[in-house]
Amino acid sequence: MGLFLSMSGVIGKDVAAVEAALSAFADEKEGDFAEATRTIVDEDCLVLAGDGDRTSVLYPSDFFDWDAASQYLSRKLAAPVFSFHIHDEDLWMYLLFRKGQPIDAFNPIPDYWDDNLSEEEIKYWAGDPQQVAQAVPGLASGEIEQYLIRWEDPDYDEVRRAYADDEFGSADCWQLLDFMKKLGFEYPITVEGRIEGKTFRFACETKGEGV
Repeated sequence: MGLFLSMSGVIGKDVAAVEAALSAFADEKEGDFAEATRTIVDEDCLVLAGDGDRTSVLYPSDFFDWDAASQYLSRKLAAPVFSFHIHDEDLWMYLLFRKGQPIDAFNPIPDYWDDNLSEEEIKYWAGDPQQVAQAVPGLASGEIEQYLIRWEDPDYDEVRRAYADDEFGSADCWQLLDFMKKLGFEYPITVEGRIEGKTFRFACETKGEGV
């Protein structure tokens, strides 16, 4: 089994505001959320990181409702929120919410789970750089549009990097980190595995609610 990673990226709100919203989310779901010393091997470890008005939330490895949590944060904070995911090291993807409503989505392999997707469903997962740019102050669509490419497109080159300053190649699931960096988000785990952010104990079941 490969890597599974889930995060939220909150635009326009600092760590304190996101912490308060996560606490409210856990309370509503009768879950557990409390600041605590944790390491990346702890299954209930949630990490909050950010500087100014960009806040990253790295969810525990056993939490599966990152889309619902991201949607809640967007609604509660009246802010654009990305739901980021790396799935089994095969792909990265996102959903983008504004005030709790989904407004954009991207998956480079849209038929990964279903070979019979309609053209409408494939188009839904194509990603819209204009929507992203409108949600992220100071970002131009040209700074991120080369990430939003279907991986089996005829013109797709899996060896190249989307942009010259990227760290990861276009077919690498870790390209997500390059995309996040363009949006102003931190990935709160260093190459050495050190956490850079506040850690919390987090356990919550949303029972299929949300998107």
